[in-house]
Amino acid sequence: MNTKSIVKVILVLTAAIFSAGSYTYAQTVEQKITVTVRPAQTVEERVADEFKEKALRKAAEEKLAAEESAKIAEKSPQALLRRARTVYIDSGTSFFEPVQLQNALRKREETDLWQIAIVDGWDKRSVADVLIEVDRPLFTYTFTYQLTDRSTGIIIATGKVIAFDGNDAAPKLADKILEEIRKTREGTKAKK
Repeated sequence: MNTKSIVKVILVLTAAIFSAGSYTYAQTVEQKITVTVRPAQTVEERVADEFKEKALRKAAEEKLAAEESAKIAEKSPQALLRRARTVYIDSGTSFFEPVQLQNALRKREETDLWQIAIVDGWDKRSVADVLIEVDRPLFTYTFTYQLTDRSTGIIIATGKVIAFDGNDAAPKLADKILEEIRKTREGTKAKK
């Protein structure tokens, strides 16, 4: 390299160092802080503030309790059964086929009156509001049923009927299940 090019490189580096150095001093050293001084509260003011705080806390707690109560009332078995519009029927025994109860329920006018739809097929059970499980303990003529809210898992109603076989049990089970629904639906009409 010749001397002219070395001088040019030194000048360029010097210019770069000075320009970079000028940016480091761009911030100001002076800062402004505002301080507000308030007089101390009197004893009366502190007591009044404490009473206000307690009253606000109590109101918030009462509101929360009312909301929790409404949530529980919403999920009561009666409310869940009252809102039920679709049911899925399953059997835990080989002595009873779900179609037997489906047919018994479809024959009843209450099913149409209350606009209750019966879904069939294991893949459709996820759309049902209420799951009806029918079972029969071995060596008995007792057919049991359990109504469960599908979304919450809350047991809504249980019961049993005595019958010789599934054909005899289906209409009796339909009577009992529709009676459970009738109680919840008529209970709201009587309250209104």
